[in-house]
Amino acid sequence: MLRRILNFYRVTPAKPVLIDETSIKATYKKLRLSVFLSATLGYSLYYVCRLSMSVVKKPIVDAGILNESELGIIGSALFFVYAIGKFTNGFLADRSNIRRFMSTGLLLSALVNLILGFTSLFLVFAILWGMNGWLQAMGAAPGVVSLSRWFSNKERGTYYGIWSASHGLGKAITFIVVAFIVSFLGWRWGFYGAGIQDVVSGFLINNHKIIVNGVETYDFSVVKIFWVSAAIMSVVLALLVWNAKASD
Repeated sequence: MLRRILNFYRVTPAKPVLIDETSIKATYKKLRLSVFLSATLGYSLYYVCRLSMSVVKKPIVDAGILNESELGIIGSALFFVYAIGKFTNGFLADRSNIRRFMSTGLLLSALVNLILGFTSLFLVFAILWGMNGWLQAMGAAPGVVSLSRWFSNKERGTYYGIWSASHGLGKAITFIVVAFIVSFLGWRWGFYGAGIQDVVSGFLINNHKIIVNGVETYDFSVVKIFWVSAAIMSVVLALLVWNAKASD
């Protein structure tokens, strides 16, 4: 079993190097932009499953599910484990298939959010949210690895700075989309909504890749990830809100 897991995350063997210089330049330019945008959008989706708790805190307290002290412990569990994960996952990402590595973290983080929508127990919240901290630490490292592979030393600072905008993009998605869901359907749907979006995104990430000149990256089709997941969430949200309003 352990060997199968290791083989699953093993770096894919390199394909033959391209020969035609014109083709190389055109492909290289296109893929660099694709990789950069993919890394930025991909990491922003991680933030949706990290910040979902921030959106639902007040509704949870108002409903008497958890109190402020318990929520503080739950939040601390995530960041404590997240710190450890950040320390180790960069090392693992350097030696792994980063497409599978990143998609695994996103999928499992989404599943944690979905499960949290079905429980009201403090201990379950603390354990699962702590696990989410480790899974969240699987997002940044693949992005940094991709930037280091596709951009020169002189370019990395600029592109890394722009890539950091993914934090703000993820927050915007969370506090607009997820908050809208919660306002209509209750706190549990804050976790459901975040989970649904990132499950879709995780599968899309895992099913798109490129290998050029022996370098593998996670070209998971920027447009497909963002717009397909957003479209699915919008349709689901519209139907749920419509039903909620119809039942009032």
